[in-house]
Amino acid sequence: MFRINLKKTVFQIILGTALFVALSATNLNAQCSMMQGHGNHSGHSDHGKHNTDDGGDNTIIRKGIIDVYEIDVDKDGFVYQDPMDWNVISDKPGKCPLCGMKLKKVKIKEAIGNLKDNGFEVKE
Repeated sequence: MFRINLKKTVFQIILGTALFVALSATNLNAQCSMMQGHGNHSGHSDHGKHNTDDGGDNTIIRKGIIDVYEIDVDKDGFVYQDPMDWNVISDKPGKCPLCGMKLKKVKIKEAIGNLKDNGFEVKE
């Protein structure tokens, strides 16, 4: 007949649960580290330190109080903005030097709204 050693079984369950929790927490911390700076950017200013493999233009990473009207060099009412790194804005199409995403063409008012919604200071 099959006998279960209750103490041994309980110990194995506790040990397995502890190991599972520890690995899950480690994985979650790793994911959070990878995503740092890709949500609300308020107070986040170290984007210029990221390394880019494609030699991207780091001058389009905007810091401080952002003047979107000044970025619109050709005065057509549009700029190109990264939909993940909102402070990456250019007057020309291109890719974000931080994440590699294609910049999206948006109206100036939309770019200003995106910046404000994500915690950036904007000159109006």
